[in-house]
Amino acid sequence: MQPYAWRVAALFVIVALVFSVPHAATAPRATLQSEQEVPDGYQQGVARVDDGWIFTGTVTMARTNDQLKVVKTNIQPIPLDWKRKGFNHVGDPDVAGKFLYAPLEQPQYERGDQAMARYDAKSLKLVDVVPVQQHEASFVTVDPKTMIAYSMDRFGGDVLLRYDVRKGWKLLPPLTMSRFVDNVQGADVADGAVWLSTYDATNELFHVDLKTGQVDDLGSAGHLPGEGEGIDATALKSGLLHVLTIDPSNSPVWFGHFAVT
Repeated sequence: MQPYAWRVAALFVIVALVFSVPHAATAPRATLQSEQEVPDGYQQGVARVDDGWIFTGTVTMARTNDQLKVVKTNIQPIPLDWKRKGFNHVGDPDVAGKFLYAPLEQPQYERGDQAMARYDAKSLKLVDVVPVQQHEASFVTVDPKTMIAYSMDRFGGDVLLRYDVRKGWKLLPPLTMSRFVDNVQGADVADGAVWLSTYDATNELFHVDLKTGQVDDLGSAGHLPGEGEGIDATALKSGLLHVLTIDPSNSPVWFGHFAVT
């Protein structure tokens, strides 16, 4: 091979290497920074408020300060008329503005009906409940800028359901994801993405780009074979992602704070 041809070939190899790995080099990863123990009974979901957190249990919810001391509770978040319809589970919630939005779920999934409830984020008092046509409802997250809510029809899937909250939870075209994600237990919208927590084989965390649907694997939330649950995405000194994980012995529930790099 002539010297010039050799230099051209080498240049093509370098260019190919540079352009073949940009996504891998920049894919985000979650790294645990610290953990807290959650008060007993609040293992389903979490959402950030200005002075602390709101946690949900299967049939209860509480607001805490940053040290996780309970300052307000709602021990009957599911209204009686909805209990009579079979609703017995509160999932991973989200706060947008002055309201807390939480999914209410009934276990006869093939009925194809679930519900979204709205509460005052300070008092935790119920405001209203809206029925939605989906089979399961482990989470809801609401973008405070657009008031578009995201959920999933099943615990696993490759699309995110989207609702226009301002128009009575009008169903919008879904967001198609680049891959199937199984056993999603929680989600939160932040920084142009939906961040997912799962109860799969490794309690994996994921980042879903809202524009492209590209899914990035962030790594495990840990405490295997315990159960991954709700997630909040808020930039704090403790980290960006704040994730609930049930210990393998079922107690305690861990509240892990993760940096994303």
